[in-house]
Amino acid sequence: MLYYIQLQHTFLVVYISKENKPMIRLITKCFAAATLSLILALSPVPALPLPTCMALPQLAYASASPRGNTPGNLQNGGAAAEADGWIYFYEDGNLCKARPGENSQILIPDINSKLSDPFWGNMNIAGGHLFFKTLHGTIYKVPLEGGTPQEFFPAKTPFGVGTCEFITSGDWLYFNYETTTGMERTSIIGRIHLDGTGGQILRDGRGAEMYWLLDVSDDTVYYAGIRHEENIFYNYRIPASGGTPQPLDFIPYTPILQVVDGWIYYRDSIDNSIKRIHPDGSGLTVIHSRPAAMSFNVAADGEWIYFSSLAQAHESAAYMRVKTDGSNLQSLGEITMYHASVAGDRIISLINGNMRMIPQESGTPRLEKTSK
Repeated sequence: MLYYIQLQHTFLVVYISKENKPMIRLITKCFAAATLSLILALSPVPALPLPTCMALPQLAYASASPRGNTPGNLQNGGAAAEADGWIYFYEDGNLCKARPGENSQILIPDINSKLSDPFWGNMNIAGGHLFFKTLHGTIYKVPLEGGTPQEFFPAKTPFGVGTCEFITSGDWLYFNYETTTGMERTSIIGRIHLDGTGGQILRDGRGAEMYWLLDVSDDTVYYAGIRHEENIFYNYRIPASGGTPQPLDFIPYTPILQVVDGWIYYRDSIDNSIKRIHPDGSGLTVIHSRPAAMSFNVAADGEWIYFSSLAQAHESAAYMRVKTDGSNLQSLGEITMYHASVAGDRIISLINGNMRMIPQESGTPRLEKTSK
């Protein structure tokens, strides 16, 4: 079997015998990290094939930097982001922008016609560009003033099937790239400069692991994962420049975790309550427990948490918000907003459509539908 991997001006050709099927999986898993390193233009390039899956490289330490979107938005589809007084969002097949309280302006009409496959959120704003991904995992970028989207990071290579999620922080883009080659899903966590240079692998999926990139905050990458060989789910954090992962053993496993203003906000997978705790494990606080939250989103101002409630007996599902200290619970309407991003006065969902929050004298905004 011949694998062709295109670098900038050359091709790397790898031959694997079809007769040795067990070797195909073993070598492919070990090559996944090495191949991605080559695609990311690491220097020096490690020799191929590696006898074992590659060790973590020695990396320069990254400085604390603002993210390209809130972790709450990115964990809820990332269909909206805001910067410099503008809200950027997906609506009715178009990439749009608006100022709070104003009507939508189309930035890129019929954006899906300009992409390899459909737009799929994960919007980040960094370096004067808007980054986003497609359904199958290609990362694109486009200038904030509009233009033609340019492919930044391809989806499929011989050793991977696309980016699952990504977060920009400073001049880095951190990503989780799926490398599944067999029955078990596996992935790699890495980072690359916003100009497309200097790629580095932080977690290489050894031990048949699949990751979910949750947040990057204060020089720390937070992620969840599953170790297939033991069927164990876990939460870890690792320095943004690489190093030894540390388990978050002071909270139960959760796929919903957002680090905001010195707090780790998370949904307790046992009772679906929203809690917060300091990164050192102190100050555990229950913010909200009833009605149970399906997901949640800590807004950019750090003042409100938005969430869809789980409908229980004698209860209707509703979209709600509560202060981050647990006070002033408000129902914004008996509607469900799955995977909703909150940016300015907009609530954007790729599944349920878009809403705008209209201020009211009562202090609880009224939701107004803005998309078809």
